[in-house]
Amino acid sequence: MKFLLLIHNNPEALEGLTAEQRRALIGGDDLVDRIGRLRSAGELVQILALELPSESKTVQTVAGTPVISDRPFLETKEFLAGALVVEVPSIDRALEIAADVPYAAVQRIEVRPIRDLDEAGLAQLDPGE
Repeated sequence: MKFLLLIHNNPEALEGLTAEQRRALIGGDDLVDRIGRLRSAGELVQILALELPSESKTVQTVAGTPVISDRPFLETKEFLAGALVVEVPSIDRALEIAADVPYAAVQRIEVRPIRDLDEAGLAQLDPGE
């Protein structure tokens, strides 16, 4: 099963931390080893490191016309900072991997199952059934 581990950031949660402490939250000196272990085990599918929300654009189609805005206007200081896609036998293993992400010490990491959208998965999305 594939799972998406969503890592959120809240700059307020990082206030007061030293540069070294912040570096440790993203994995510190052990980051390359952690990633290597997950890849060697065949569990890590993808790492997504997102730019700041100020670099984002949004699009919404209104009356058939795409309306593009420069960025989302967040009502919270928290934003999606990145994600991992893992393929593991169970949600328990996905939760173990999430708990091992150093950032879990200051922010919650959301673990969400990914549905496959092969033909059978697409058929399940069909609102006509």
